[in-house]
Formats: sequence, C-alpha cells, structure tokens
Amino acid sequence: MTLWQGAGPDLHARYDAVDWASTPLGPPEQWTGTLRGALRTIVNSRFPAVLLWGEEFVLLYNEAYVELIADKHPGALGRTAQSVFPEAWDEIGPLMQGVLDGGGSFRVDRTLMPLHRRGFLEDCWFTYSYSPVQGTGGRIEGVLDIAVEITSMVLAQRRAITLTGLADVLAGATTAQDLRSRSLALLRGLTEEFAAIDLRLPDEPVDASAGTGADLPPAPSALLVPTAAYVEETAAGRVVWLQLGRPAPGEEVPVLVARQSGRLPFDYHYRHFLRGIANALTQALTRIELLASERRQAEAERNVSIALQRALLTPPPEHERLAVAVRYVPAAHVAQIGGDWYDAFLQHDGALVLAIGDVAGHDLAAAGTMAQARNLTRGIAVATVDGPARVLEGLDRALELLEVRSIATAIVARVEPLELLEQLDPDAQRDRWRFVWSRAGHPPAVLLRPDGTTQVLDAGGETILGIDPATVRTDLAVHLPVGSTVVLYTDGLIERRGIPLDVSIKELCTALAAGAHLDAEALSDHLLSTLVVPSEEEDDVALVVLRVVS
Repeated sequence: MTLWQGAGPDLHARYDAVDWASTPLGPPEQWTGTLRGALRTIVNSRFPAVLLWGEEFVLLYNEAYVELIADKHPGALGRTAQSVFPEAWDEIGPLMQGVLDGGGSFRVDRTLMPLHRRGFLEDCWFTYSYSPVQGTGGRIEGVLDIAVEITSMVLAQRRAITLTGLADVLAGATTAQDLRSRSLALLRGLTEEFAAIDLRLPDEPVDASAGTGADLPPAPSALLVPTAAYVEETAAGRVVWLQLGRPAPGEEVPVLVARQSGRLPFDYHYRHFLRGIANALTQALTRIELLASERRQAEAERNVSIALQRALLTPPPEHERLAVAVRYVPAAHVAQIGGDWYDAFLQHDGALVLAIGDVAGHDLAAAGTMAQARNLTRGIAVATVDGPARVLEGLDRALELLEVRSIATAIVARVEPLELLEQLDPDAQRDRWRFVWSRAGHPPAVLLRPDGTTQVLDAGGETILGIDPATVRTDLAVHLPVGSTVVLYTDGLIERRGIPLDVSIKELCTALAAGAHLDAEALSDHLLSTLVVPSEEEDDVALVVLRVVS
C-alpha cells in the first residue's frame, strides 16, 4: 500500500510518476511519519486540500484540489509553492512563512487571487485557511491549506447586481440616445468585465473616442444573426457582437459590441451575462419606441381635438354695452386635451347668453361629446328663449335621448337688460343689467364689482349633466351695475395638485381684483398669465370674461 492510496487512479499515477528523490522532500521512504499521516488524510478527503511541506513549501494535494489549479496540474506535484504560484507568491508566501514560524492558523474569506492556470492570468476568488502541521516534539513541519474556490459565486453576484442596476438606469431613459448614454455610463465602469464596450445606434457615427468604447472595430467581420452572439478574435482581444432585436427588412437595429476583459474565461456564464445585458437594452429600446409611437398618436389626436375645439369655439358677438372676451388654452400634457368649451350668443329678445362647460374625459371622444353638448346648448337656448335652468334641463334630456354616454359640468347664464321705473332712486339707475345663471356641478362664477370687491357666485350647483335627466334646476340672479365684471372658467384655471379648491378660488379673486382696471381682453390675459403655468398645466382651460360697459 503506497502513501497516496485512495487518491484516485489518475492522481495515483501522477504521484507514481514524480521523481521524488530529486525534490526537496527526497524519496518517500525517508519521509517523516507526520508527512505520511498528513498525506494519507488529505488524499482520502473530498474537500480541496494541499500540503505545503518544509521550508520550501513543496506541494502534495488531493483529487479535489486539481480543479482549483487546472493546467498547473500535474506539474505542481513535488514542486515548491513559489515556482507553482509565482503570480500569487507575494501575497501567499509571507502568510505560509508566518504559519511555519509558529504564527498559528488563520482564515482568509472571499479574496481575489489571480492565477495563471488556463493559459492567461485569470481573476479567481477563494476562501481558504492555513494551519500548521506539527511533528515530533511540536516542531512545525508544514502547512495545511484547505481551500474553496468561490469565483463562480462572486461573478454571479456581481453580474446580478449589474443587471439590476442596469434595469434601474434604463427605466428613466426616454430616447435611444438617452438610453445609450445611461447604459454606457454604467457598463464602461465595469472594467473587470469589459476592456471596451459600446452601443451602436443606427444612422449615428461610431464613437470610439470616449472611455472604454475606444479601440473597438467599426463593424463586425460577418453578418449578425438575431439572438446569437458573434465572436471574433482581434489583435486587441476577443470581441463579441450582439444584435438588439430583429430588424425589419431593409432596417437596422442597435448593436452591442464588447471586448472581454482578458482576466475572465469566455464561458457559458459570461455569454449568459452578455445576453442579459442585451435583453435589458432590447426591452428598454422597445419600450421607448412604443412610448414614442403612443406620443405620436396622442399628439395627432391632440391636434385634431384642438382643431375641433378651435373651430367650434367661435368669437363672441359684438355688443354696444357689454364686452365679452373668451380664451381657450390647451393643456401642456398631450393626454389632457379634451372637453372644455365656452359659448356666447344672443337670444331673439336681445339677451346675451354665456355658457361654459367641461365634458369628462381627455381624448378625441371627449372633444366630440363637447361639440355635441355645445351645439345642443346653443340650439335649445336660441329656439326656446328659455332661461338658464330650463336650457340645462333640456340639455340633460337631449343627451339622454341621443344616447350621449358622458357626464359634464356646465354653467349657462343670461345677461338681461333691466327696465327701470322713473320713481326709483336715481342712484339705482346704475343697475342696468341682471345676471341670471344656473350651475350644473361646475366651478362657480366670480363677480368683480365696480368698487373692486369680489363675490363668488357659488349658490346652486345642482347635479352634473348626464346623471339624471329628470333633474329640476334653479335660476339664480344678481344685478350688474355698470363696470361690473363676471368671470366664468373651467377647472383647469384653478385646480392645482395639493392645493384645496377654496384656496385656488381665493387666488382667482385676488388676481381678478388686481386686474380691475383692465378691459375684458386684457383682464383675460392677466388671469391666464397669473394663474396658469403653461409647462405645468395638467388640464385645458376655457375662460369667459364679461364686462358691463354701459
């Protein structure tokens, strides 16, 4: 029975082939009992173990250790540690010597130890321990190294963190160029994975000047195939090309190109990592393209909606004694264009009708419903010469009969001239008009008196349109002396995220009082410039300003 019995057929043969007499250990028959016993122990272990014996730390190891040193086996058997591991000697040599000199055992966790074991200097991670092997009299004859390689675990964790971080970075990308900038800012920092990396976008010049995008080929040497990596060896190192998505006939798609770090094996795990990066980029690019398509569609719809609204929202009628100004401001956000409307027209008896409303929804359908509601309101008011409450009741019934399935808010108002009796107090002669209104769930109108004070006309406010066509509505009225102003508006003028509605209405009153000296047109512009921030407006705005001139 030999000393290395149990080492396995291949390793057993390798032990037999060593000329032990020419090594610092000498022939096996001269080995100490301590060495013999330690060797029998490790060769029968299934855990990677190596004996580093004597002052020159000669290697004797078991079958499990062979995988750790790869191409260094079998030449490592019987050789000194310094000659087997010159690339790591500066780190491990002093540690071995410390144990041999009586410094005791120690353990090193998760340490990077590059090894030249597969034809190149490879980044490897180990957890290992060095322990003294004591012989007769307590003399330390050698060092026992128990080692576990954790390279695959370290790389898997590092790559998982990278892919998670990449997903977070890409989530905020809005264009392909933005995606390229964000992704390369992350990936070019991974110098332990990539010697160089770039994302090539169609119809854009190759940028090989910045960071780790330098020294990459301008194009692959062969046609790329979707979902398959193309690998080519260059003078600078191994380069991998990955096509991001499947191109339509005659089109190009972005391409990921990377030159691998020279300290990593090009194995299944590395290819899987590259594929994970490519998939993340492809998904993000697809999302960006879908969002762009949706934005284009929404913008087209926005343009149609705005055109429809502007075509319907006609100028107010000319009047010698009443000035009316109207405004419509589209929302800053594409998706918020919809159903705000206003109208101003004369009835047969000479009264002026003002109307303003807001149909639920923010799309082309809402714009269409808005057109129906506006035209029905005008038709009912002109045909019947009814007051505001009866007009809204007729509108509610018409929407039901015509199966217009939507809800809306509205105010309809009638501005009537007053017939004053001669015996009235002369001071009352200034009250020449009466403002009669009915409100269906709409924000209240605001009255600016000639003395600069304001009044919110918040009485009424019955059920919104489209809920119950049998709703009975009420007319309310207020007198308008010469110089009075009434403002009707949709909620886009006053509603702000996080601000209570009563606070916003007070801000409207303040802005209205500050512009009391302005005519109707200038006052309309003042209110919009004071209350509406175009870049932040989340809803469209309709506005009607009435000024009693005489």
